[in-house]
Amino acid sequence: MASKTRSSDGCWTCRLRRKKCDEVRPLCNACRDLEIDCLYGDEKPGWMDGAEKQKEKADWLKLDVKRKATHRRERRYLQGLELGLESLDVSQADDSDPSNVMVHVTPAASSVSSSHSPASRHPQDSTPESGGHHASISGLSCLSTPTPAPSTPEESPNPLKPAAADGPGVRFNEREMNMIVLYLDYVFPFLFPFYRPMLLDSGRGWLLILFARNKALLHTALSLATYFFNVVLNTATGSHDDCKIHNWAELQKQQDLALKELQGEMRNINVRGVKGYLAETNHVMASIIQLLTFEVAIANTGNWVMHLDAATELFAQIMKEHGTAPSENGGGVCFTLLLIQLGARPYQHTPMYHPWSAGQASLRFFTAFLLLFDTLASTALEQPPRLQQWHYHLLSEPDDETRKMLPDDEKEYKLPHIDLKEFVGLHNWVVISIGEIAALDAWKKEMKKNGSLSMTQLVARATTIEASLRAHMVELEMPARPDPNANMNPLALYISHTSQNGLISSFMMEATGSINHVWAQAGLTYLSVVVSGWQPACPEIRSSVVLSLQMFTALPSPGCLRTLVWPFTITGCMAAPDEEQTFRDLVAAMGPLQAFGTIPNALAIMEFVWAHRKEIEENADQWDIAACFNSLGSAALLV
Repeated sequence: MASKTRSSDGCWTCRLRRKKCDEVRPLCNACRDLEIDCLYGDEKPGWMDGAEKQKEKADWLKLDVKRKATHRRERRYLQGLELGLESLDVSQADDSDPSNVMVHVTPAASSVSSSHSPASRHPQDSTPESGGHHASISGLSCLSTPTPAPSTPEESPNPLKPAAADGPGVRFNEREMNMIVLYLDYVFPFLFPFYRPMLLDSGRGWLLILFARNKALLHTALSLATYFFNVVLNTATGSHDDCKIHNWAELQKQQDLALKELQGEMRNINVRGVKGYLAETNHVMASIIQLLTFEVAIANTGNWVMHLDAATELFAQIMKEHGTAPSENGGGVCFTLLLIQLGARPYQHTPMYHPWSAGQASLRFFTAFLLLFDTLASTALEQPPRLQQWHYHLLSEPDDETRKMLPDDEKEYKLPHIDLKEFVGLHNWVVISIGEIAALDAWKKEMKKNGSLSMTQLVARATTIEASLRAHMVELEMPARPDPNANMNPLALYISHTSQNGLISSFMMEATGSINHVWAQAGLTYLSVVVSGWQPACPEIRSSVVLSLQMFTALPSPGCLRTLVWPFTITGCMAAPDEEQTFRDLVAAMGPLQAFGTIPNALAIMEFVWAHRKEIEENADQWDIAACFNSLGSAALLV
């Protein structure tokens, strides 16, 4: 059969790609399938000159086709994963099974009537994803809700199997004990420099308890410790070839064990459901987020989307099945319920200066990092944060009237439920604002795709976000309020104010107040690109980049850059050519430990953008921050 003759009436895109065009208008099938621009017209485009411009456009188009193909693969993967995770729904748990019935206790005498509960408030112009939950900020309705008592071995949801918190312990060999101590002493503070729990919160002791109960979490921690040791070993003097080979083999072994344990835990959840198994599900979520942390630490770009998707879906199921008040109390979400159910006997509620239980500490810690990961991922995945519907409930500060109504001697009612400063050094409003900008970006692209974009509405929403950001930035300049718990850490005077061995002093970062300024300023840059498009020379963008760069060069220690990867990348991508070397120098100043984490990815993204300035400028309408974060062939999680 004779091949079809290439028509001279095909779209210019197919002609440039030297592909057959079916001439379907206004969008040929080839361009539609590849999700690229389809251009028809009698006049030849300016870039179709048979010379340099045509070559540059062809090279650009190849990159765009590759980038869109990666997006399609990820979308298909996520759709398949979502279908699988739907099996976590409560339909798998038999409500008639007595073992699934929660035990309730009489509410505390300090409870107040739910009639005082403030009206539920949602972020302005919320996306469809943010609806469907009555997420009051404080969960005051929980105060009048019969609350489940913390589990004991006798009250385990499944009478044939002890609760996870009371399961058989894990035995460690000598090498594992050494690596666990290495993880606790060096790796954990390196990865989470701002997490410095008070002495009366029992420090990081809850981690050791989890390692004894949760094999997946243990093996992931051992993987991180082994990888960290290898990075340091590569910088040591002398020959360590045998040691390196042994450590890499150990790293592979621990990775395989972690995945094997996690797969087994996921199978158990898929069989029994989430309802009635809060402690076990909490452990699985922690394992997934720890594995996600490992992927980020070793800059493995292939699997983080899968792990993040699984963690967010599991968190949603936990909130639905264990963190929702009964319908007679409004049916709103209530994080307090989760904390109470994970609490330790003999307390119904945890006294203010009593340590969190291991389950409570784990839930708070991993929820904080999940909220951050989900929000930053949304800026690369071009979608609203999946957990945005809970941002207001978990992260918002209560007003003075609400605060007066809450018990002041029970930790479960301390608000906000998650204070990100405690975990990642960021004010909650920073993460909330970035999530709102990502949601606005996704909304803009959806409206533009449908041909219904209102610039008036876009600017109005952006103005609201910008005003909030700038108001908070002004507050950063004000003297900080004294911390009522500051005197609860007797060792505070002995905390080093300097950075040693790559570890960052949280005191030093908080004293400068620089970290939140940097994030907020980068948020303004991101917002300007969403509204104005890719215009690096735009006065608003230019001034924002200059301010951010000044902050980066004024950081008290090169190691601080590890906590600023996302704002560093945004600022670098929008930088002028004569500023490029400054960004390279900032990374070089970090020394050997720059290899640990996502800093190499960040610099690679910047280098790509800098090397393709001309092509990007010629196709500015197809480029933005999300395109930068996907420029290396897959979405980047820059944490």
